[in-house]
Amino acid sequence: MLPDVIKAALLEELRFAKRQQWTITAAVVALIAGAYSAVQPLALSDLEKVGATILIVVVVAGGIYWLLDLQRHLYRTRLVIDRWDPNPWWRGGELVSGMAGAMILSAAVVCYSFWRHLITWRDLILGMCWIFIWPL
Repeated sequence: MLPDVIKAALLEELRFAKRQQWTITAAVVALIAGAYSAVQPLALSDLEKVGATILIVVVVAGGIYWLLDLQRHLYRTRLVIDRWDPNPWWRGGELVSGMAGAMILSAAVVCYSFWRHLITWRDLILGMCWIFIWPL
């Protein structure tokens, strides 16, 4: 059994980590929107668009990694608070999945807008499905 002071500190740590997850999501979506607003009015070459697309993918991958890293931290903290917690990893998992989905969706929309003269929505969706099915 944890003393009340330590338990209160750990609960505050949980609150802080959850706020950090929201902050990371907002920062990644803002960076993606910033890339869109910086690139869209300019007539960029295809090579520059490739660079912007790679930057967006790296930012999203980093954001998802940090979200999962914070979720791992929440998992460990929950186990310290209650060793017999029945589901410490997946509690709040639907929110983290939604945050990751928001990052991926915003990146897909912005990357599509970079390349819309070369690709259709149908090709984009089929390509995304192919990415998720191909490794199997």
